[in-house]
Amino acid sequence: MKIWRSLKYGGNFLGIALGGILSAYSVQGFIVHAGLGGGGLGGIALLLFYTLGLPIGLITLLLNIPLFFLGWREVSREFVLKTIIGLVIYSLALDLFKGTRPLPFDDIFLGALYGGVLGGIGSGLVFRLGGSLGGLDIIAKVIQRRLGWAMGTTMLLINAFIILISWAILGPKIALYTLVSIFTFSRTVDVIQGGIPAKAVTIISNHSDTLVNRIHNEVGRGATFLKGRGSFSEQEKNVIICVVSMSEIGHLKRIIREEDSHAFLIIQNASEVIGQRWANE
Repeated sequence: MKIWRSLKYGGNFLGIALGGILSAYSVQGFIVHAGLGGGGLGGIALLLFYTLGLPIGLITLLLNIPLFFLGWREVSREFVLKTIIGLVIYSLALDLFKGTRPLPFDDIFLGALYGGVLGGIGSGLVFRLGGSLGGLDIIAKVIQRRLGWAMGTTMLLINAFIILISWAILGPKIALYTLVSIFTFSRTVDVIQGGIPAKAVTIISNHSDTLVNRIHNEVGRGATFLKGRGSFSEQEKNVIICVVSMSEIGHLKRIIREEDSHAFLIIQNASEVIGQRWANE
């Protein structure tokens, strides 16, 4: 048990380190290369780099020190420890990757797009493992714990103010492309945090057995029967519940239309599905 716990913690810290390195690469390789700004304390560090030539990594680390006190008081000590590790690795990698140029051409839009996606993947990985890369991530984590807001959405709102500063210093074009990067970043974080989207389907039909057999054989998904009763007819019937991927929903709807055109169907977004029993129950 102790060995397994040690391996788990080691894997978490390795994942946090990987997320920090990926995020730093996205900043130096795409954001800085395209001349874009950023959000939060990282955005302030970028502005200081563009105007005064100060190192991004060092400034990012120094600006985050006061926020550790907030994290220590409002969030768990484990979160603060993981954040310190992630931030130190992220800050060191930021200055290490200085001058990185993964694309042999200049394109502001691609810089905003790929910078946002890669940065969101890196930060989302760190968040999912219980840490952060400092900055507004700590504030967003506190707001998530107290109000339940999605971290990506919270960061997007707070970063709007930073965009106004970027607008004044870097100009409107760069500021607008920076907004594209921040939006892409925040949406990617939400996807990584919530998992790959799926669809939860509820089916009420008089042909439930036939439908489930086809779902098993053609879609390859399991299903669960719940007992239901019509409020008007008061007839007992099976209610089918199953979860399918986005690519499978069209096939499932076609099966339902073919077997029972009068079936009652409810399709809901399932942002995260945990466990494997739903796939083969």
